[in-house]
Amino acid sequence: MGDTGGPGTAVTGNALDMTRMVRTLTLAGLLSAAALAPAASQEFPRPASRPWIAEVSHWGKWVALAGAAGLITVAAVRHGEAQDALGLLEDFCRPENPACLIVTDANGAQRYEGAEAEELYQAYAVVEKRARGFLLGGQASLLASGAMFLIDLIHRTEDVDNIPYTPLELYTGPNRLGLALHF
Repeated sequence: MGDTGGPGTAVTGNALDMTRMVRTLTLAGLLSAAALAPAASQEFPRPASRPWIAEVSHWGKWVALAGAAGLITVAAVRHGEAQDALGLLEDFCRPENPACLIVTDANGAQRYEGAEAEELYQAYAVVEKRARGFLLGGQASLLASGAMFLIDLIHRTEDVDNIPYTPLELYTGPNRLGLALHF
């Protein structure tokens, strides 16, 4: 699974182990949220007037937040692997290697003249594309989590006591959201 020494294989590292870890953490988060949901609904009964999206958001926000953390972590690891692959290409091309000349083929696409340099570049491009995908997934999950936090805040049914002796009061309702300052 590690580096076999050939061009384009230096970026595999522990990517498979990291992907398995993220999948395991995501599954654990989903299972714990599912296990806590029935117990929490028995402790804090909610009226039936709450929309279904608010019920899903109450627990789903934490799952989405955990997913965002996992995806962004994998994206950072993959980006580091892509930088390592780019470093290999730069080291290969540093001594003004003629194989590193960029040429345009008959279709108008640009590529490296040497097969080894092109293979190093393709290895970099594949890993960087995967890193971007994980980052976009993490950002989408973070956005979904933020939206679920707001939905849960707006549609909550129980009153949350403010911290004693604070002049600030946060109030929410189905049609209102605000902050009051009391003197």
